[in-house]
Amino acid sequence: MSAGKVVRAGQSVARTVAPLKSNNAAEARMSVLQAYKEFQRLTPKFWWDFGLHDMPLGVFRAVIKKQFTKNGHLTDVRVVDRLVGETNMHMESIRMAYYNPDHVRNYLFAENVEAKPKDFLSKFLNGKE
Repeated sequence: MSAGKVVRAGQSVARTVAPLKSNNAAEARMSVLQAYKEFQRLTPKFWWDFGLHDMPLGVFRAVIKKQFTKNGHLTDVRVVDRLVGETNMHMESIRMAYYNPDHVRNYLFAENVEAKPKDFLSKFLNGKE
């Protein structure tokens, strides 16, 4: 593929982009399932090493599952491949203990954190300014 191809005026341009890893949706789905299974295998060690004992292991597995299913609507193979790659990087960081337990909690439970006030009046009423 040549990126600098000259096209005459009035002709339509269609750019083909090579996929990152998967060639079709079925391969992308298989890579997501493989990453999910590997993450679920890692979950007990993850749960124990990061001191997340305040919740049962089953609840923690459900939180991990929720993180995977929230992107279930994606159909672009390139986006799915990118997210699978990010997941693999996160798993490697978990194995090597690069994360702090507080970072893990903020990442997994970001929807439970209250949003910071954005306008002056809300900040004032909350005592932030």
